[in-house]
Amino acid sequence: MIGKCTDLVVNWLINCEVVEKSDRELYRYAIYSIFLSLSPLLLAIAFGIVMRCVDRSLLIILPFVIIRKYSGGYHTKKAWSCLLGSSFLLILCIIASYYLKCGWLSAIMTIGAAICLICFSPIDNENRVLNQEERISYKRMTAILVAIFLCAGIMLFLLKQYTYSICISIGIILSAGLQFPCICKTKK
Repeated sequence: MIGKCTDLVVNWLINCEVVEKSDRELYRYAIYSIFLSLSPLLLAIAFGIVMRCVDRSLLIILPFVIIRKYSGGYHTKKAWSCLLGSSFLLILCIIASYYLKCGWLSAIMTIGAAICLICFSPIDNENRVLNQEERISYKRMTAILVAIFLCAGIMLFLLKQYTYSICISIGIILSAGLQFPCICKTKK
């Protein structure tokens, strides 16, 4: 699906004479990357519209997408399995946001997830192995982003916006949760 959309956009750019035919593969890769990067947000918005909770779905997916960019974690081999798995996880997280309450348990889970993210990040992807300088930079960025989202969650809690605080917590927990399979795999 993303491939077909990519081809449509590239062909349109070529037909409008914005892009040279010889640069087709370069633009195909770039547009595919953009679509792939935007897909979690678009998926969250779509599920949010269907489930009438766009605000919840966006507050779950934003911390996840932003932190995961630097923390790394589990990746599927195929785009379709990623889309299916992501859809399933996002729906579960949205449903969980209705049932999880702000309290000690959610605070402990969020702080535990934050500590794990800071300690274990970044996790390399087999498609992109980081060098030592990148590892240091990504680890620092992960710590900063986790701290920012923790502060945002705390601020929302103090403002009695418990639903939104829980959504940010779920986004942090999801980021850490998708590192777990990779951590277990490396410990064997």
